Amino acid sequence: MNFPFILDLALGLVFTYLILSLLASEIQEIIGALLQWRAEHLKRSIEVLLAGNDEQSEAAARDFADALYESPWIKGLNQEARGKIARSFRGICHLIGRIYRTLTGTRNVFGDRTSGPSYIPSEAFANSIMDRLQLGAAGQVLIETRLKQFVEERVLLPVNHVLEDLRASTANEFLLNSDLRQFEQTVNQILTDFYEKRVQLSETIDRLVIQLEDFSEVARQVLPENHHLSETFLRRLDYIHRSVANNPTEKLVLLKKLQPTMAELIGIFEDGSVCYKEFAALASRGNPRARALLNQVKGQVITPALRSAMITIANKVETTADAAENRVDEFGRELEKWFDRGMERATGVYKRNAKAVGLLIGLSIAISLNADTFNIATRLATDPAIRNTITQAATQAAMTTDNTATGNLKEELESLQIAVNGSLNQLPFPIGYGPVVREQQRLGEANWPIPFIPRRLFGWLISALAISMGATFWFDLLKRVVNVRATGGKEGQNADPYQR
Repeated sequence: MNFPFILDLALGLVFTYLILSLLASEIQEIIGALLQWRAEHLKRSIEVLLAGNDEQSEAAARDFADALYESPWIKGLNQEARGKIARSFRGICHLIGRIYRTLTGTRNVFGDRTSGPSYIPSEAFANSIMDRLQLGAAGQVLIETRLKQFVEERVLLPVNHVLEDLRASTANEFLLNSDLRQFEQTVNQILTDFYEKRVQLSETIDRLVIQLEDFSEVARQVLPENHHLSETFLRRLDYIHRSVANNPTEKLVLLKKLQPTMAELIGIFEDGSVCYKEFAALASRGNPRARALLNQVKGQVITPALRSAMITIANKVETTADAAENRVDEFGRELEKWFDRGMERATGVYKRNAKAVGLLIGLSIAISLNADTFNIATRLATDPAIRNTITQAATQAAMTTDNTATGNLKEELESLQIAVNGSLNQLPFPIGYGPVVREQQRLGEANWPIPFIPRRLFGWLISALAISMGATFWFDLLKRVVNVRATGGKEGQNADPYQR
């Protein structure tokens, strides 16, 4: 037994396993498409992520996941068939799925629907949660309310008070009357610009400060100079100006007071929290947006795992967000990362499950085609005609894919499948239940050392394990063996290329 013979034997086995693996891959893809394995696994993985492996939270996690799937961010990802033929095929798939779930006793993870998306971008998932919980809207309501209250209590009312005192002291009730109206209109416009999201909160504070400075300058030009009443009025205006934001540090403190933290917003789902009480007070005072959000919150059930994850993310956002108005955006990005980490674990679970299914399919193929590894190896070793024919076909197939290589392994596998499809019927694979194969297996059983267990059972099991390793593995190994055979396994050449 020389080196070229061993290479030919290995090449024949690898090529046989590759062909069977391609068949198994096709079968697994068809079954996966019919039963929507990817879409179902994705939905179940999201439920597990929301439940945090807590059995008591499973029902709440399913309800929350169902609600997320109704979000336009996710609902739009499930593209249903449109044409008559496509709809008919889709209907057949759904029928097969219902029969499968009835026989296995499994639930329809899509609820009232028959299908779902097999892939969800992390951005769509995060946006769905943000829309479902309305954290951004809740934060906006609180900011607008706090800002309005701040402007009224710390800007408009104090300016009116000091001006009324000046008018009383000068006995001039019309003093700075038009200037005050102009000031109030400008302040209200500044608030409107913020409410309509034309400017951010930081810029709104800056505009208020500038408007106070402009009003002080107008008053300085109108009032008589070097008069003690004028000096007192201007000093009081200056005090109001400094109380709004005298320096960047005070401005940052003000921004933090006006905008609630993400942890505070998450507390809206707890009846006794400060944020919930603040919303309840706003609703009782007739704020329609606060009342609508509060009603939505009351019907919202959040699992402990999701709440814990959001609180952890919220605490992280407080230390990483560079500005108060960036907290919601940063929170959404951190939600995306949390989802990606969860889906990485889910991908590993899916691959393990697919491996188990591949093993079952491989065993089914091995038994149905009588792909006995022991018999295949024996025939390749003892029949030069079969060995040479399969070896030549394997070499030609590998060379064909090398010549058409695109760098895409999937495309190369498809090219290989096309290359061998035309010659499969002519290749003398030692598989099947023909009389020759069965006679060879019977002769092999005569020298089998293990009693009561037929040799073919072990042969089928080895073939099933080999098939479950996947076409990608055997395709890569095929090319390596062909390269070694072409460089170091020819007659008259040294078996070891490093020997001289």
